[in-house]
Amino acid sequence: MPVRYAPYADARQRRKPGLAPLDFSTWIETDEYFSDQMTYRERLIDERRAVVFAETDNSEPAQNELLETLLANLDARSDYDVSAAEVRRPDGVIVPLRDDPPVLTSGRLAQEDFCVLEKGAEEYVLTSAILCFPSRWSLAEKIGHPLTTIHDPVPDYTEDLAKRVNRVFEGVKTGLPLWRANWTVHDHSELHQPSGGWRKEEGGETLYIRVERQTFVRLPKTQAVVFGIRTFIDPLDNLSDEQAAALLELVAVQDADDIDYRGGEALHEKILVYLTARLE
Repeated sequence: MPVRYAPYADARQRRKPGLAPLDFSTWIETDEYFSDQMTYRERLIDERRAVVFAETDNSEPAQNELLETLLANLDARSDYDVSAAEVRRPDGVIVPLRDDPPVLTSGRLAQEDFCVLEKGAEEYVLTSAILCFPSRWSLAEKIGHPLTTIHDPVPDYTEDLAKRVNRVFEGVKTGLPLWRANWTVHDHSELHQPSGGWRKEEGGETLYIRVERQTFVRLPKTQAVVFGIRTFIDPLDNLSDEQAAALLELVAVQDADDIDYRGGEALHEKILVYLTARLE
């Protein structure tokens, strides 16, 4: 089965931040993994609520507006049944709309994770989030912090890039959402990776490409920006030869900081060996 998104093979997306306009009707995507992923999300919310959900004081207005915006989007679709009290998801599960904080309820409705950022004194600040499928970062360490602090571990998050990212958030217009995608290679297929010490952990032999489809939606009343994260994980075997060649080109020129950030030297070497052999 081919991979759905391949930003490493797209010239437009390889240039940071790689933004493009988003058709709002496609904000929320579903696929054949919907039922399994939503069952997993429900379990994480029930069993690891403090890990996957966080909110700051006075964040409820933006949370409410996120849920209102999401419900309006889903109500226009044929695979959801939305009423005033509940939503029937594509897998038939009924989600009540008044039991949980609004951003957490939003996380029960879609495969997407949602981070709500509101304008602070100088930067946008993460004020609430449902993050079931983080890629090796802890929500507890990021909640209440501005963008620069949130991106602190990223090796190429320079001062110039930080300014550009803040301009991106400033530039998201109501009714004109944006999207981008990023990638990394892991040696396991686990979706839920909140560990702060992931770089020291050992994985298996199979390699997986993990792509995040990231969306930016401006909420008109609160002016908060909803940062959506939809995660796709595929074995590297699913890449086309063209995609594998493009990925090898990027991996081969990674510097030491980027290699360490993305999993360490051993994983980097494993990726190089696999891709080189694949293309011989």
